[in-house]
Amino acid sequence: MNPILQNRLSALDAKHKRKPTSKRLRVFYGWCKVNKIRKKEAISVIFENDSQPEERTMKFINRMMNVVYVRDQTEEEKMDAEGHARSFTEYSLFLEEKHFQGSLELVLRCNFESDKNNVSEDERETIRKKLRESYLSSHLEYKEPVVQLEFEF
Repeated sequence: MNPILQNRLSALDAKHKRKPTSKRLRVFYGWCKVNKIRKKEAISVIFENDSQPEERTMKFINRMMNVVYVRDQTEEEKMDAEGHARSFTEYSLFLEEKHFQGSLELVLRCNFESDKNNVSEDERETIRKKLRESYLSSHLEYKEPVVQLEFEF
């Protein structure tokens, strides 16, 4: 290959290589607040994509959800955050979705499995426990619906 072209390509490669950020970015877990816009209950997971003043971050987060657990992002998650133009990214698991059928355990299991690549099993179990306790404390009359979780032969 042409040495000039090779030098130019290596310079471009070095310029655009993704490096992990040294910022402290967090992940917030909790239950979203139901209002005029959000009419269904859901587990809400919000990722910080950029550092902001603490007061501003917490004001936004507390407006969107009831926080149950906070953890720091892993290096892989921080690298994903660099490409986002927004300050926060939110993922929600709605309790009333068809495949969850209103089952708290199914929603918690789905959230538990979705974090398996970035979070240790002990921490995922702690998150699941805190989400369950938070939901049951505000829904005293909740009973788990009868749902077939697995095929039984």
